[in-house]
Amino acid sequence: MQLRLSSRLIISVSLIVGLMLSLFIWNSSKLTLNSQKEQLKQYIDDQADILSVALVSGLANNDQDLLNEIVKRLRNNPNIIYLIVYDNQQQVKAAFSPEHHPYKHTYNSQGILDKNAVDLTLPLEQKGISLGEVHLGYSIKNLIEKTRITKMINIGIALSGLLITILLTALLSFYITRGLRWLEAGARAMEKNDLQFRIPLNSRDEIGNVARSFNALAEHLQQASKKLNSEYSLLESEKHRMETLLNSVNAVVLEMDPHSKDFLYVSQEAETLLGYSCQQWLETGFWEHHLHPDDTDWVISTINEQLSETGDFSLDYRLRHCNGEYIWIRSIHSLSYDPDMQLHYRGLFLDITQEKKSEQRILYLANHDSLTGLHNRNHFQEQLTHQINYAVRFNLESTLLFIDLDQFKYINDTLGHQSGDKCLITAAQTLQASLREVDIIGRLGGDEFGIILPRTDENGALKVAHNLLENLAKQTLFPDKLSVTLSASIGITLFPTHSDSPSELLAQADAAMYTAKRDGRNRAHVYSDQDKELLNMQTKIQWESRIRHALDNDLFVLHYQPIVDLRTHRIAHYEALLRMQDEDGQLIYPSDFLEIAERFGLINDIDKWVLNKSIQVQGETRHNPEPVTLAVNLSGRHFGSTEFIDLVKDALKKYHADPHSLIFEVTETAAVENFSQAKSFINALRSLGCRFALDDFGMGYSSFQYLKNLPVDMVKIDGNFVRNLHNNHDDRVIVKAMCELARGMHIHTIAEFVENEEIMILLQEFGIDYGQGFYIAYPEAKFKPQTTDSLITKNASG
Repeated sequence: MQLRLSSRLIISVSLIVGLMLSLFIWNSSKLTLNSQKEQLKQYIDDQADILSVALVSGLANNDQDLLNEIVKRLRNNPNIIYLIVYDNQQQVKAAFSPEHHPYKHTYNSQGILDKNAVDLTLPLEQKGISLGEVHLGYSIKNLIEKTRITKMINIGIALSGLLITILLTALLSFYITRGLRWLEAGARAMEKNDLQFRIPLNSRDEIGNVARSFNALAEHLQQASKKLNSEYSLLESEKHRMETLLNSVNAVVLEMDPHSKDFLYVSQEAETLLGYSCQQWLETGFWEHHLHPDDTDWVISTINEQLSETGDFSLDYRLRHCNGEYIWIRSIHSLSYDPDMQLHYRGLFLDITQEKKSEQRILYLANHDSLTGLHNRNHFQEQLTHQINYAVRFNLESTLLFIDLDQFKYINDTLGHQSGDKCLITAAQTLQASLREVDIIGRLGGDEFGIILPRTDENGALKVAHNLLENLAKQTLFPDKLSVTLSASIGITLFPTHSDSPSELLAQADAAMYTAKRDGRNRAHVYSDQDKELLNMQTKIQWESRIRHALDNDLFVLHYQPIVDLRTHRIAHYEALLRMQDEDGQLIYPSDFLEIAERFGLINDIDKWVLNKSIQVQGETRHNPEPVTLAVNLSGRHFGSTEFIDLVKDALKKYHADPHSLIFEVTETAAVENFSQAKSFINALRSLGCRFALDDFGMGYSSFQYLKNLPVDMVKIDGNFVRNLHNNHDDRVIVKAMCELARGMHIHTIAEFVENEEIMILLQEFGIDYGQGFYIAYPEAKFKPQTTDSLITKNASG
């Protein structure tokens, strides 16, 4: 136990004072005793001289009475204990002594009778002659008593002084240590975080100054503590809010060491993602140990490459779940430096397993027939293109088989679609089971199948075809109903012998298949030159049928490509572009069917559909915040047609469309070739409020001559002058001249085929009003929602 400072001070002072007083008492007693001894000695010496003179006279005269009288008188002296007078013969002449000191007692040579007396022997001589001696016992009780009294007085004085000293020291130490005790109490209070404690000292000494400084510090700390507590409460609230927010996010929020790849923090969602606790996620090497082996190298390499740059990036890869299965995650990360130039690697983990499965399913469905599981037509054509390129590169001969089931329409119509589906599934399984692993089979549509036989010549293909027919014949369907046996007609073509074009090969194989069907069905036929005429006619007939089917079943659609004001980057209007859909929903472009539509007299019906649909769409958007303006392509065959003008009027009325929001585009060639009719036709439609644009401007030799006589509102500069504008000086001169000419005639200019930023900048420099092209936007089935933001900027950055 450690004594307090005041106790140590009192004890120290008391010990020092006590020691000094003890020395004082000892020394004082010693001095007193010595002094009294000297006085006693002087007294005894004086008495001895007097006694000697008196006794010498009695001995010399042998006067016994005198001796007795002297001894008698001395007997009354309280300080003389005994007295014995001897003559020179050692005979006692006179004496007195207490009972315990008989005169015949023999005294020690030191002359000490006992502790209360002094034994003295005095010689008695006269003129040098010894007469005898006297033995005297002198009491020192008085001396001892005085010495004792003196010592007691000194002790009393010392004890009083010591007590006074202790009291004074205690008072002084209390005064001195009182401030220290308060300072100690303040320190202990501060140690316990009791910042409200204040030291109640107002003295002007050093301790008071320290106390005031302490109180000022405590006040400052108390205010700072209140502020910190307030900020801490806010931070705790914010932390709780952020933790709640982070834990409610369906993603793992994380921070990772960019070099060791160890996690520094993960949100609660981490436990749900992989089934491991958050603490396990923070273990060394957790991330790398759970990467899929196939992803480890490229993921780590990609992340290390990103460490040299700041910014955001994302990766898709697989991590192992605690159940052993791998899940797909999307890792979205941000790299940034703090003010101390420490690199921080933060981000999110999103579970995209279902997304990946959906992608795989979508990819599978995009490439496979949903009924049979075989490659669909598009994917089969891709495989065919690949096999053709491979055969051409290595000078190999391969074969394409086109298979059509016989009597399938009869089965489907008689027994129903479910039976028809069963027939297709059985045929697909039989065909697939009869092929090699390297062979490729796909369903081309309906009851048609295609097979690619790599590295197979004509004889090998015929053997395969006959084997397929035999295996199909072994399949008996619906024995309880019609007991149908499968058969098929097979067309064969060789590549690259017959062609290296996928579409031509399919058409050839299709023609060969029809020849086999014409020759009696259930057989195979190799394509030959005699099949070409049949192929051409068949192709045209098929396209006519497809076009009529599209008209009858509303399979034509419009796609809309924005035309943008190059000054404001706002959409000025859209061009309506025609597309046809096949049975699988695939888009077919006008270049594939318009020529045949013209030949078979279907083009007028298509034009009417486009016109009617465009006006309908415009009418539907008329009451929108920003109504749509559409540009519609017209054929020159309608020039002079009052029926077409009436059709426009009727459609405008029927759909409540705004004629000022319709722009009809006619090609320059068609307008010039039918100039008079075109001019009247254009004026008639402009009188309704419609506008006109001259398409493909600049291609005709008479463009500039006729432009001033055609009442058009816009000219579309032909794309052949625009597509190489940034590389061709002549094109730049021509386009600039067209722009200046049109501007001088108050006609707006539109540049098509705007495919890069350089072309865009040149057009803006020339003063072209509008732009259209893939750099700005692709045609889509829906209108662009951006009507105020820059499409160009978005498309360029994307």
